[in-house]
Amino acid sequence: MHEIVEYGPDDDMNDRAEIEEYRKRPELQRLAFALTFCNQTIEPVFRALDGAAIAAQRAYFKYANAAALLGVLAVLLAIVQLSRLGAEPLHNWMPRAGDWLLPGLEMLFAAGAVAVALAGLGGQKQQRWFRARYHAERLRLLKFHVLTHMDVWSSDQEVARKYRDDAAAEIEGLSTSAYPALEYWISEGTVPEVLPPPLMTEPEWREFCSYYQRKRLQKQIGYLADRQKHNLKRNDRSKIWPSVFFFGSIAFVLAHFCIEVAVSDADGGARQVETLTLLAAAALPSFGAVTRAFRGVLEFARNASRCESTHHVLLQLAARLRNAVDPVSVFRQIGFCEQALEADLREWLRLMVESEWFG
Repeated sequence: MHEIVEYGPDDDMNDRAEIEEYRKRPELQRLAFALTFCNQTIEPVFRALDGAAIAAQRAYFKYANAAALLGVLAVLLAIVQLSRLGAEPLHNWMPRAGDWLLPGLEMLFAAGAVAVALAGLGGQKQQRWFRARYHAERLRLLKFHVLTHMDVWSSDQEVARKYRDDAAAEIEGLSTSAYPALEYWISEGTVPEVLPPPLMTEPEWREFCSYYQRKRLQKQIGYLADRQKHNLKRNDRSKIWPSVFFFGSIAFVLAHFCIEVAVSDADGGARQVETLTLLAAAALPSFGAVTRAFRGVLEFARNASRCESTHHVLLQLAARLRNAVDPVSVFRQIGFCEQALEADLREWLRLMVESEWFG
């Protein structure tokens, strides 16, 4: 079953409180009707797809983490056997099983890593995650596209009804589109255009401007700032480790050479330390590879830069929107905000689709 996420009253897809408030105000009945349409047609589908995206993301990382862990364990056991470091103690401790236990575990871990990787490839875990997230975020964009479209505010009931029917068909098409639709969409880019204002009364456009700032713009600005900090923090924590593991491996190679030159063949303790240094030199690159793969799949630095850029754009547009004094300038700035958010979604999907990982 897909995970269903419960949204609070201030979430940008939950308008129940606003609908109830606007229904009490005669001058805002059309706004209440438009929000009700979105609440009844877009939000339920968005909820299901958002839950599916979260579940798919968790499943993907379970497979990725399992494959990485099993692969590293298999490599470590192979290195241990090559060094013969654990073979003699294990044989003395378990005479019957000592000869086959390490090879058996190595084979088990290696087979497990391959099986998990093939399951991830066959099940398209990464594509399932990206496709579900694409569907959900396109529906979020569609909601605000509907709310700002001229036809949904038309006094001609036939025009408004036809547009609602078209929007309902678009919802169905988006929620069932296949993965190639995602690849085609991110290759298109966002075409700049000026959003024309619908025919609204002054109380309507002023209240809609306030609603948009509160429910859409402020939420996205806060979200981008949070994700920027999160990505920077994880990038700072992980960026040093590939170099540490690589140069640590070289350091152990140097230590092995020094011990080999300095000690005699009769010194058994020193020879064991020498073997340990060789084992560490061979094992550390495996941890470095896992760290690089982990950073590559989430693109911490590039996502932090993307969030920072879009955050700055939205802050400037928010300032312009606060200073807007007529419907033409209000909807011009709202249109620019939506275009910036659409471009940001395309950029995130490009980064993730090109990330280096199996799936």
